[in-house]
Amino acid sequence: MKKIFVLAFSLFLLQMSKGQLTINFVMSATPPSAITSWNDKKEVLSLFVSPAQGIQLTYKIKTEIKLSDGTVIGRTDLARAATYTAASTNTVYYAGDVIPLENMIFTGKYKTGLERTGKLLSDNYQLCVSLVRPTDYSPVADEKCRSFYLASLQLPILIKPSNEEVLDAAVANQVIIFRWSPVVPRQTLPVRYRLNVMEVLDHQSAMQAFRSNQPLLSTEIRGTTQYNWQVQGIINCCSTPLPGDTIIVPIQSASPATLAAGSFKKYVWTIQTLDQQGRALGDGNINGDGVSEPAIFYVSKHSK
Repeated sequence: MKKIFVLAFSLFLLQMSKGQLTINFVMSATPPSAITSWNDKKEVLSLFVSPAQGIQLTYKIKTEIKLSDGTVIGRTDLARAATYTAASTNTVYYAGDVIPLENMIFTGKYKTGLERTGKLLSDNYQLCVSLVRPTDYSPVADEKCRSFYLASLQLPILIKPSNEEVLDAAVANQVIIFRWSPVVPRQTLPVRYRLNVMEVLDHQSAMQAFRSNQPLLSTEIRGTTQYNWQVQGIINCCSTPLPGDTIIVPIQSASPATLAAGSFKKYVWTIQTLDQQGRALGDGNINGDGVSEPAIFYVSKHSK
């Protein structure tokens, strides 16, 4: 009988303790994929803690990030989490307190993606928050959960010059107009586009040139998806193929005169998309360098 009384009393105390604090939080349904950018942003996450009258106790914020099927992919390391004291009035916490990255444990590919890019993979998630005692981690407030979605990011598509387009040298040596599509979905803050152009040397593939050659042009563009490059003679046509070289000039782009002469220079260009802090945009994958698929173009001394 005594054991039953002790058990009942313990359950009563547990229920009483859970009612000592009340929490609620609001969260953006589509926050940025870079969790590092969530810190202290009221529009991303705000947690409200309301104490009962006259209650004074300490607590830790327990957070779990789950997939839509309930799988936990990130959680607070409570042993290292900060301890807070209940105030006499409502207290507001933001993402830096609720999701302290230095005290969070992530698993699998989510951990790898965060370590490499600071971003979570595109997916549906659920954020669950509760308050627990610092000693035994028993709850002192009921858990609250909110769903959020990280949209798949589409990096810019290169539009002009189009892939394998042949430009006339007389025009190209004055100005080359570069155009690309904007990043999708539109970001909360304006993004930064870095345009890079490299010459593809003889016996080089476009990717070899992109990875190893010094850019002829490397410039940052903000607020627009077009750049007019005042070339001023930097593009000097043309290279003459060596005997035995394989000349690959697209028939749909080049004139018969270009095909016959084989007189052209080859270039590769791409756009790297960055956020306001200069970090590459991506989906949180391990190759999230924010670089769009490159395109090549030719400069020929012959008009098309």
